[in-house]
Amino acid sequence: MRTTIIIVCILAFTATIGTIIVGTSSFEGIVVEKPYEAGLAWDAMNKRKAQLGWTVSLGKAPFRTGRNELQVAVFDRNNTLLADADVIVTLSRPSTRAYDKQYRTVRQTDGSYQAAVDIPLYGNWDVHIDVVRNKDRAGFKIAIFADKGSR
Repeated sequence: MRTTIIIVCILAFTATIGTIIVGTSSFEGIVVEKPYEAGLAWDAMNKRKAQLGWTVSLGKAPFRTGRNELQVAVFDRNNTLLADADVIVTLSRPSTRAYDKQYRTVRQTDGSYQAAVDIPLYGNWDVHIDVVRNKDRAGFKIAIFADKGSR
């Protein structure tokens, strides 16, 4: 019985040490620098989006690893396409900044915006959409999932 308890304690200790090693080697640092200020900026952006009445949508799902044509539609409060804006897309992983990449979109004839994006890994991704029109600016975030395989 004493030997069993010793073996269980050794295994628990080893698992704890392994967890600490993996956790400290994969953590990139602070999740959000200046969280209070970031929260205030987030609140201000949401208030501004409500005032502008802008919304966005993504087309061309499902997404796969490799090259994807990402289509973004931006609508005003009357649900009319906002075809005279600058739209920048940033693709990022929720768990790391290592794969963050920014793409400038190209306005299409139908009023939407398109960018060729590269999704290097399978799994969850965040699409950050920054819309600028005249002096107005709004940011949007849409979560997507990329399946395995290239298009």
